[in-house]
Amino acid sequence: MKNLTTQFFEYINRAAEWVCYLLLATLVGIIVLQVFLRYVLKSPVSWSEEVALLLLVWFAMLAVAIAVYRHTHMAISVVWDRLSPPGQHVLNIIVEFLVLAFALNVSINAGMLIDIVGDQALSASGFPKSWLYLPLQVGGILMALNSIGNLLLDHFPGKDAGTSGFEV
Repeated sequence: MKNLTTQFFEYINRAAEWVCYLLLATLVGIIVLQVFLRYVLKSPVSWSEEVALLLLVWFAMLAVAIAVYRHTHMAISVVWDRLSPPGQHVLNIIVEFLVLAFALNVSINAGMLIDIVGDQALSASGFPKSWLYLPLQVGGILMALNSIGNLLLDHFPGKDAGTSGFEV
C-alpha cells in the first residue's frame, strides 16, 4: 500500500490533470465557436483570443508541473547514459534541485508581476490582467512541490527499471 505522502502527490497531480482536461476542452470549444462565428455568421466576438490565451497559459503551466512529477519532460540523456546507477541517482538529485530553484524563481517573479499589474484589466475580455500571471505562480508552486516530492519520495526515473525514463 502506498504511503500517505505518495498518495498526496498523486492526488494533487491527478487533480491538476483533470483541470488540464477541462482547460483543453474549453479552449477547443472557444476556438471552434470563434471560427464558426467569424467565418459562418460573419460576427466574431472580441474576447475569444484573450480567453483562449489565458486557458492556454494555465494548461501549459499545469502540464509542465505534472511533467516534473512524472519525469515526462524532455531531457538530453547523453550524460545519463554514461553514468553508473549511483551517478544517475546523484544527477537526478542535482536536476531536482535545479528544477526547484527554477520553479521558485518563476513563482516569485510571477508574484511580482501580479503586484505590478495591480487591478489593470485585459482590453477585450475585461478580466484582471493578473490572471495572465497567476498560472505562472500556481504552476511554479506545483512544480516546486513536485520537485520536493520527488526528492522526499526518492521518486526518480529508471530507479527500478534500469532505464533513464527520458526517452523522447
